[in-house]
Amino acid sequence: MKKFYILTLVATIMTVATSTAQVSVNSATPKAEATFNDRVKTEQVDIEYQSSDAQKRVERAAIRKERNTIEVNAGITGSLTNFNSKWQSVNGSTNSVTGIANFLFTHNYKKGVFTIDNKATGKLGVTNKAKEWTKSQDEWFLSTAPAYKITDEWNVGAIASLRSQFANGINGSNQRVSRFFSPAYLNVSVGVTYVCPKPKFPIKINIAPISMSATYVTSETVMRQFFDDKFAGAISFDNRFGADVTQAQLNTPYVYGLTIEDRNSRYEGGSSIQVDFDKSFGKNNFLRYRTTLYSFYGWVNEIAQQNKAKKGGYEIEHIAPNVRWEHTIDIKASKYFSTQFYCQLYYNKAQCKSIQTQIVLGVGLSYTFKNK
Repeated sequence: MKKFYILTLVATIMTVATSTAQVSVNSATPKAEATFNDRVKTEQVDIEYQSSDAQKRVERAAIRKERNTIEVNAGITGSLTNFNSKWQSVNGSTNSVTGIANFLFTHNYKKGVFTIDNKATGKLGVTNKAKEWTKSQDEWFLSTAPAYKITDEWNVGAIASLRSQFANGINGSNQRVSRFFSPAYLNVSVGVTYVCPKPKFPIKINIAPISMSATYVTSETVMRQFFDDKFAGAISFDNRFGADVTQAQLNTPYVYGLTIEDRNSRYEGGSSIQVDFDKSFGKNNFLRYRTTLYSFYGWVNEIAQQNKAKKGGYEIEHIAPNVRWEHTIDIKASKYFSTQFYCQLYYNKAQCKSIQTQIVLGVGLSYTFKNK
């Protein structure tokens, strides 16, 4: 009987297992797929907003440095001469102290085919001799030259420069012959410039068919001094426009090329040429040579003056070109110690019929800053 129950239980279990195995997977009904909601919003961000402020400042600084080239040079040179009483009594020498301050600033800006060269220089020297201070050197100079590049070697543009002095100038007779903006010279020219493409020969030649040169004397003291010396009391300065002044006297230059009719300023039209050369030599560029040659010829005014003289029945002298040629040699013995040789030849017939020259040799301290 027990065997019958056991067989019946085993048969029942096998029947249920067989029925469960016959159910197919395909007949099962799948449940619905789950869906997800993305609540995070996405937006497209430009690259300029992705970069930091520090990165943008670095990029702007790199662009400025690429477009701008700056040089600043400042120096002080001097000399001291001392003699004892015996030497002075025999040779007549005098103790003296001389100091000269020099300043140079150059700036070049370049963007595409457009360039602009700016320059500022200053020289001021004083000498103490026999317990009296006198001026040995005095000049400041400003210039700007915008230009557009038309070929690899030629530019078209303009050059404007202004030149004068800082302090009063006294001649050997203790007479004031110059002061700030008396005289002052303004030159403006429009033309083409040849730029040598070879770095080993950096020369620039500017040819300006259209040019203007102006001379200013704003000090009445300086004008009176030159006027009295020129006419030797024949005409008083206060009556220089009176009826007793002849036409020839009206056209006689009496102060830095100015005539009585010009009063405080004189403007001339003509043509000009300018040559610039600046090159360093040797290891670490210890030797530097700079030269500038400028010449202006006021042919427009000469034609007008000659025609006026023919109609008035008097003669005037022919106007000669103005020439200014500067040479500067810098020798750097160390970072802060240098020697400078400066030479200038100047010819302006309206001022002096002879060539004026000056030569200066100085040793002293100097410092140069360059951003490149």
